[in-house]
Amino acid sequence: MPVFNEEGIIEKTVQDFYSEIVANIPGAEMVIVDDCSTDKSPDILKKLVEELPSIRVLRPAKNGGHGKALRLAFENVRCDLIFHTDSDYQNDPKDFWRLYKEIEGNDLVIGYRAVRHDPLPRLIITRLVRFVNFVLFGFHIRDANSPFKLIRRNCLEDCLKEISTEAFAPSISLAVTARWKGYRLKEVPVTHLPRKTGRVSIVKWKLIKACFRTLREIYELRRGLSNSST
Repeated sequence: MPVFNEEGIIEKTVQDFYSEIVANIPGAEMVIVDDCSTDKSPDILKKLVEELPSIRVLRPAKNGGHGKALRLAFENVRCDLIFHTDSDYQNDPKDFWRLYKEIEGNDLVIGYRAVRHDPLPRLIITRLVRFVNFVLFGFHIRDANSPFKLIRRNCLEDCLKEISTEAFAPSISLAVTARWKGYRLKEVPVTHLPRKTGRVSIVKWKLIKACFRTLREIYELRRGLSNSST
């Protein structure tokens, strides 16, 4: 779970996901990456670590953005099944079990946001990424960038070898790499909730720049995967 300046919701997010998932799976733990938050999030997380067992909070030396925070979390997991979710509470913790039900016969299960509660520009970008993925890779993934994924550790570790450590959107790269490599992938619908607290940091011109950077990364990933398979 990557976190950056979510003081308004982070306590509820951690408590609800912990009680729904971690507390009900023996040996499970929650890995949280605080990407150098400047609000009260670090203090809230410190309190939660003292209250709840099996929580680890990592904090990089400097803010690196969502992609690097997610990568840091992935590189520090210990369990054989890894669940990724964001900290803004735009997903229902109970939907985890929809993914868990399907993981036995799959390597990666993605919870696709059947009804999105995001601004129009983000919806357009999602469709554009979906189209580019189809053109470059030849397969269709509904919601490659969904922050609601359950993946087997062997699949994750294999795919991360192909993904740049500087990737801006490793979640997208993870989905397409897994599919490209022949891992079993399934998408199931999950609830998407409106954001009620905090603010989206990537808006307007930053959103456009992020879109072009993501598309460039997808193209470079396609070239890299082609070269590694020859």
